[in-house]
Amino acid sequence: MTLRPFALYIHVPFCAQKCPYCDFNTYAVARVPDEEYANALIAELEYWGRDPRFCGRSLSTIFFGGGTPSLLSRSSLSRIIGAAKRVFGLNRAAEVTLEANPSTPTRSMYEGFLQAGITRISFGVQSFDAERLRLLGRDHSPLDAETAVRYSVDAGLTNVSVDLIFGVSGQTLNDVERDIDAACALPITHLSTYALTIEPGTPFFQRQERGLLVMPRDEAVAEMLSMIPQRVSTFGFERYEISNYSKPGMHSRHNEAYWVGTDYLGIGAGAHSYVASYQGEQLVGAERWSTLAQPAAYMKGAKEDKAVSWREPLTVDALTFEFFYLGLRRMVGVSLDEFSRRFGGDCLSRYEQVLNDLSIEGFVVRDNGQITLTPQGIALADSVYERFL
Repeated sequence: MTLRPFALYIHVPFCAQKCPYCDFNTYAVARVPDEEYANALIAELEYWGRDPRFCGRSLSTIFFGGGTPSLLSRSSLSRIIGAAKRVFGLNRAAEVTLEANPSTPTRSMYEGFLQAGITRISFGVQSFDAERLRLLGRDHSPLDAETAVRYSVDAGLTNVSVDLIFGVSGQTLNDVERDIDAACALPITHLSTYALTIEPGTPFFQRQERGLLVMPRDEAVAEMLSMIPQRVSTFGFERYEISNYSKPGMHSRHNEAYWVGTDYLGIGAGAHSYVASYQGEQLVGAERWSTLAQPAAYMKGAKEDKAVSWREPLTVDALTFEFFYLGLRRMVGVSLDEFSRRFGGDCLSRYEQVLNDLSIEGFVVRDNGQITLTPQGIALADSVYERFL
């Protein structure tokens, strides 16, 4: 029997400075502990290579996320990718993504990433407006972003993604249109657009609580959300997930692995992992876990094979909810035949009333066993997902 491949996520929590809206497990540092952190990641890879749930299975994708993974040296990136290949095996055509800030770009930097084994780069641009970048705490300029994209392509990293944030304080619909146009005019293959959410514990949350940060009305953000797919389509991008667009055939294969329920291993400080259990083709349970969040504790724990901080078993009920929650984010939606294969036909009957109600209310379309969100369903997606709980 051929063992299912899995996805590898590598978390690099270090940043030159922390953005005021960020609630990820990230830390602003004056110096990245480059070699020490790479050694910890490699030790963790070797630990999981001995685990029977991963042993003998190959990697479908690698994704360096953060934080700012591009702060790692080319040597460390090369060592980590080399260790992943040695421990698990990596297809020659595999997607290996590096998240990067477009600050102080040089052509040699991106040539180094390519030589290290990176095949895809994702730039956290967020906006092409200088004033908005300052508000968001970004340390690059619009010109830096444009230059970084062009340098990466010139260096041979032609699979390039750009992230944009919309729904920012003071931002108008025309502002978002200009950001979209600026991004799509560059030689990119992929675009991600995210509505800004104010998370507790962040500087933005504190400013909002004190009345110093006024966010756009929900109606204005909904109008931005509705405009974006129409605008990007004029540049040849197709929407394949609620927040993601690509040129044909250039979807993020790593992110799609999450949405379709592929196993993934997360290594690095605060990284999450997920492994499903099957009886034949039927899904009977899963486990999720995370590593120690603090970098120093993580690096010490990884060397001692004690990097895991918590574990959580997932019931079939939780997994059926995730099937709809993650699957409906994709424009192709979810297949009810696939649901029955994974969970059994009896399980599907529990959701017949919910699916019928959502269809009558205009939130989903049910066509030949495929369920997809309507534009109205996309606008109220969180409310739709809750109906499956």
